[in-house]
Amino acid sequence: MRNSGGRRTALAVTLFLVSVSLFLAGALALVDQSSAEAAPSPQDATPAPAAETIIQNDQQCLDCHTAPDQVMTLDSGETLYLTIDADRVEVSAHGEAEVGCRDCHTDITAYPHAPLTAGSLRAVTISFSETCAECHEEQAARVMDSIHAELRAQGNLDAATCADCHNPHYQVKVEPLSRIPATCARCHSGIMQEYRLSVHGAAVMEEENADAPLCITCHGVHTIQDPTTAEWLSKSPQLCAGCHADPERMAPYGLNTDVLTTYVADFHGTTATLFEKQTPDQLPNTPLCIDCHGIHNIKHVDDAESSVIKDNLLTTCQQCHPNATENFSDAWLSHYVPSPEHNPLVYYVGVFYQIFVPATVGGMALFVVSDLGRQVLLRRKGKKNDDGRVTKDDGPPAPAQATSPKPPAPEPPTPPAAQTDPHQAEPPAAPAAQTTPPPLEPPAIPATGEAAPPPPAAPGAAPDQTTTGDEGDER
Repeated sequence: MRNSGGRRTALAVTLFLVSVSLFLAGALALVDQSSAEAAPSPQDATPAPAAETIIQNDQQCLDCHTAPDQVMTLDSGETLYLTIDADRVEVSAHGEAEVGCRDCHTDITAYPHAPLTAGSLRAVTISFSETCAECHEEQAARVMDSIHAELRAQGNLDAATCADCHNPHYQVKVEPLSRIPATCARCHSGIMQEYRLSVHGAAVMEEENADAPLCITCHGVHTIQDPTTAEWLSKSPQLCAGCHADPERMAPYGLNTDVLTTYVADFHGTTATLFEKQTPDQLPNTPLCIDCHGIHNIKHVDDAESSVIKDNLLTTCQQCHPNATENFSDAWLSHYVPSPEHNPLVYYVGVFYQIFVPATVGGMALFVVSDLGRQVLLRRKGKKNDDGRVTKDDGPPAPAQATSPKPPAPEPPTPPAAQTDPHQAEPPAAPAAQTTPPPLEPPAIPATGEAAPPPPAAPGAAPDQTTTGDEGDER
């Protein structure tokens, strides 16, 4: 009997517990259903009034749009968030300038609002550009000349517009430097990863270093151009020189500022300069700064991954000179002007030639000038001989003295004939005495302007029959 009573008690307890559990489960279900009916949906966060309400001040806008979870579903199925943080708006650039809601949302004058015509989030963002241009005319005009506006005109709606970079509600005047690359990274995330690991990006993102270049330092703000065009690439060395040729900016880092002058002076820079002047519409065919140092991934000069350190320089050169050897890259003097500290051998050879060449050329010039001066002086004092030499002029020549011809030498007397034996042979006849004609005297040199006398005729020569002037006429 005791066993059957215990079983009945246990069964009763079990049934009681099951009943309680079912009751509690039903009660919880009713509570959840009541809560779901009481909570409005996100789209119904602001109930529509029975009649249209004219919006007369910005506080009316904030009364609705500061409520949490204000959203709208667009035709594209995307959700447009409508809740505004009033505190952030107050400290923004627009809030400090007292630009109110109705200054930008000019098409919203009453509640309920007119239906939104933009069917997607992208269309809503692009539509803000026209509103921004009403106050920021100069910036809007610059944007129209940018690559972003050009891409939008070609149908690329993903190209950046005003609201992509400047939040219309929360944009502040002064931002941390790191915010600028982060803004560009919304579209250019891959480039941002390279920039973050570069020597420039690390200085900006980790140190907020104002000396390091930002995206806008090289590409500009509103007038961003296509960086693949010939015009932009040809001017890229000047962009680099804007920082690296500035002694004041480079002094804290001990960086050489002769980078532009040495680049322009070598073969690569000279070719790039001529190419820009002669064919500005064609892509450069010579290395630029970015070809050797990189673009967004520029490393520190001591970084093992730098493309221009000695261990990696040959590989960099071989991109354009595939047959280059170690001697090729060893000849590179870097961007330093030769000095006793940098490339001393080249420096002292240059000093030698700077002295030797002017001294040699100057000595030769002095010799030539002195010889010409000597010739001029001699010309003033004398004249040239027939052989081209200049002789000293001792004054006018002495007048020539008339000389009479010498009488012929008398013949020796003939000795009387001796009586000879008819049978004796005659002695040989003595040779005839040879007479030497007197030497001819050189003609006298006439004074300037006088006619030279004719030379004396040789003995036995026929007289000269040539006549000139009046004598010929008389004959």
